Amino acid sequence: MRSVPGAAPLLLLAALAACDQAAPASETPREQTAALSPATALPPVISTVAWPAAASLDRGALAALPRKAAHMAMKSQVPVLVPPRRELLAAPVIVTRQHWTSFWARTEELTVSLMMTRLSRKHPSIPPLRGAHSVRGKPALVTVNEGIWSAAWAENGVSYALDVECASPEAPPCASDALVRELAAELVYVGGAGASAAGGPR
Repeated sequence: MRSVPGAAPLLLLAALAACDQAAPASETPREQTAALSPATALPPVISTVAWPAAASLDRGALAALPRKAAHMAMKSQVPVLVPPRRELLAAPVIVTRQHWTSFWARTEELTVSLMMTRLSRKHPSIPPLRGAHSVRGKPALVTVNEGIWSAAWAENGVSYALDVECASPEAPPCASDALVRELAAELVYVGGAGASAAGGPR
């Protein structure tokens, strides 16, 4: 079981934004390596964030967060979404950096992490990957790896990647993608640095 957010969300977000995707099969390994090398990749793109309306801010969920977590959420440069379940808001870890924010929480049954970023790295010759699934009404990627279910989608001009891991890989809630979809659908907006501009709390 993970103790901190892992690399899977970043990989999903990269795929969603067509970042560092594999070159066409017709290319040789040398051409593929050159196409995907840092030297030839474009610098990261900083997406324009569309801050949600103040009316959509869930003040109950914000109030349920511990003071430090709430403070970090309000500093975020991207709209912060969190699961409203009280057991996941009791002692979460929220980390905020210049272009991204992460949420992590654990209960006896579940570990939940959410990565939120306004950065993407795009190759001009590769169109953005459109997810075959739908999450929160958006095209999404839904995958499972070593018992960890992940969903990645774009919303508010931001890329989100949600990971859900059961304490036991054999636990019924993690037998399908139903739980990660359910938690994604439940996510609520609790603010960010742009919330005051949208009429939210300062």
